[in-house]
Amino acid sequence: MDAHPLLVAAKVTVLILGTTIALLSYLAYRRNGGSLMLALSFGFALIAIGTFLEGLLFELLGWNLATVHLVESAFILGGLVTLAIVLRPRGVKG
Repeated sequence: MDAHPLLVAAKVTVLILGTTIALLSYLAYRRNGGSLMLALSFGFALIAIGTFLEGLLFELLGWNLATVHLVESAFILGGLVTLAIVLRPRGVKG
């Protein structure tokens, strides 16, 4: 069975869901002005872009598999670090 169509579908799905979450976070930022929402938007956008970019670089530009995985991993790492910083526990008020 050729898994290529499933891989493409998975990448497109991650792009759509990641972009949707980034957009919803951005809209929450615009509505409430909380800079944390803007940072969440940025983190999810990095993850979505990284996943899409991997497929684009491999399929259209012919980059080798190891290099495109490295590029994707760097974007995902940046997104996850952003999310971890934003969501880290802050001092307990009480």
